[in-house]
Amino acid sequence: MAKDIYKELGNRVRELRHRLDWTQENLAEKADLNPSYIGQIERGTKKISILTLQKLARAIGVPIAVLLDDCATTYEKSSWETRIDAELRDKSSRQQQFAYRLLKEALRFKPE
Repeated sequence: MAKDIYKELGNRVRELRHRLDWTQENLAEKADLNPSYIGQIERGTKKISILTLQKLARAIGVPIAVLLDDCATTYEKSSWETRIDAELRDKSSRQQQFAYRLLKEALRFKPE
């Protein structure tokens, strides 16, 4: 039986969205898509365009290939790396630098 690429893509999007601890609404906002459309994509009931695929990949912070290839596990960030990356992605360079300095300073302290 042939694989259903749209169901696999939807499962991959859902899995990555959950790693970010995002709702469908959060992903929709970051990708500039409708939340109900995200639900259809995740269920594999919607055939999406390359542009939509690109929007999803950028919003999630992965190469398009990761969304398409269920074997693309070599590109795996920890959930915290993914969350931090997602928070910084749409910020200005200045905000990113500030956040980096804050994080670096915070990590100097070691909890007991």
